[in-house]
Amino acid sequence: MNRGDFILVNAFTGHLAKGNQCCVLLLDDLADSQRLQDLAADFNLPATSFIRRMDAHNYQVRWFAPEGEINLCGHGTIAASAVLFEADPSLDEISFHYGEVILLGKREVSGVAITGTPILSAEVEIPSHVLTGFKGKAAAYYTSRNKDIVLFENADDVCSMNPDWNALRKSNTFAYVVTATGDDSDFVSRVFLPYVSFLEDQASGSAHMLLTPFWSERLAKNEMKAHQLSKRGGRMSCGYHDNLVTLTAETLIFGQESLIP
Repeated sequence: MNRGDFILVNAFTGHLAKGNQCCVLLLDDLADSQRLQDLAADFNLPATSFIRRMDAHNYQVRWFAPEGEINLCGHGTIAASAVLFEADPSLDEISFHYGEVILLGKREVSGVAITGTPILSAEVEIPSHVLTGFKGKAAAYYTSRNKDIVLFENADDVCSMNPDWNALRKSNTFAYVVTATGDDSDFVSRVFLPYVSFLEDQASGSAHMLLTPFWSERLAKNEMKAHQLSKRGGRMSCGYHDNLVTLTAETLIFGQESLIP
């Protein structure tokens, strides 16, 4: 992979038109936020991962959506790991640095794994805009520093949900993760984004950094299978050990090009 190359990846899937799309771009310098934002807007994908090599096993990373910078992007980290592992077959582990946050990418037989600190949640009373926005299907509500969890009674309600966006926009909550136990997986989810043009995150790593400890406690399991029930869909294995979350998934690299100097 050369500087200025950008590579297109589907994360949380091994197929075209599935999972979550990401553009991975290697640059010498990530300081110019406006340039990074402009590039992400032109790529117009859910996320662009900008990476800078620090040494063979350490990379600085910044993630941008078309509308702004992302504070934590799991599918962007999975995608960046896959690209670097593809470029260097001898590489098995990479540390990605975002401020004080470090995410570990690891090559696995079953795909790519990322490991990071969990996002914890706390139950609160269900807000009225959530009851209306999710059409009475919310059974419980949990807040976190990243996204909020809306617990549903069953997977069918998660799959069929079409939110009342006007109701959800009565709050400044950035993202809602609706979730329930699954049929062919331990749990299912969808991620709704009232203030983002895409409206739904097709396969979210950061949401599963939140859902893994949530469901680990409720199911009394440390290894789980997860299925995100968006239109494109996404599947991953979720592990919770020693207060760390590990997400393992397939990826598909499907395109490569270079910026014009």
